[in-house]
Amino acid sequence: MTEKVLPTIRISYCVQCHWLLRAGWMAQELLSTFATDLGEVTLVPGTGGIFTISCNDTLVWD
Repeated sequence: MTEKVLPTIRISYCVQCHWLLRAGWMAQELLSTFATDLGEVTLVPGTGGIFTISCNDTLVWD
């Protein structure tokens, strides 16, 4: 039996802009909605106004 490879989500957010709550909320919504369809949701702190969401290294929101 082959294991299904589940997508990984990466949310990069700006620490200077205080977007941790926004990133955390988005992660919560994704995990609540797609709980069994996601392999991983990762929050990545950054700077410079960044707020991006990638799925399997493909940018889906900027």
